[in-house]
Amino acid sequence: MNDNIIVELADLEMIDVNEAKFAPEKGGYLSLTYKGTEYGKVKLNRALPYRAPDEYICVSDKDGKEIGILRDLASLSEEQKKIVSDELDKLYYSPAVIRILSAKDRMGFMYFEVETTAGKREFAVRDASRNIKFIDPDRKTAVQIRDVDGNRYIIDDFMKLDSSSAKKIEAFLI
Repeated sequence: MNDNIIVELADLEMIDVNEAKFAPEKGGYLSLTYKGTEYGKVKLNRALPYRAPDEYICVSDKDGKEIGILRDLASLSEEQKKIVSDELDKLYYSPAVIRILSAKDRMGFMYFEVETTAGKREFAVRDASRNIKFIDPDRKTAVQIRDVDGNRYIIDDFMKLDSSSAKKIEAFLI
């Protein structure tokens, strides 16, 4: 199905990059001036965060009302692309797990101590069967772990972990 049909059927507003200007705001927020209207504290969400992270970026106002969808970051100027990419990187910060040092079950929570691309981390996971899962159930390689604070950790390919680390995570990937 082509993009135009999807846009019509879903009644989506595709953002015209020629009429959009993103800018950083005080306090770490992002603003958008679009078609003459200024929006403060806009929120960005990737519609397809793993399959197409730079495409179909939903832009909402501070109240959560959708302004429109940014079709592709590549269509933005370099300056605008950097502003939007930096914001998405903050929102979707997901250090890669290199090694699992320990995984302990205590009172319904899994407590992990791991080495990541961002250094050593310790975190808890509630309901492991829902918060430790394959990113793409068909490929069954990359794994996402979401901790109790909403942070995400990625294992690019759990089969490439050392055997001790793989054993610690394998039980949750049924």
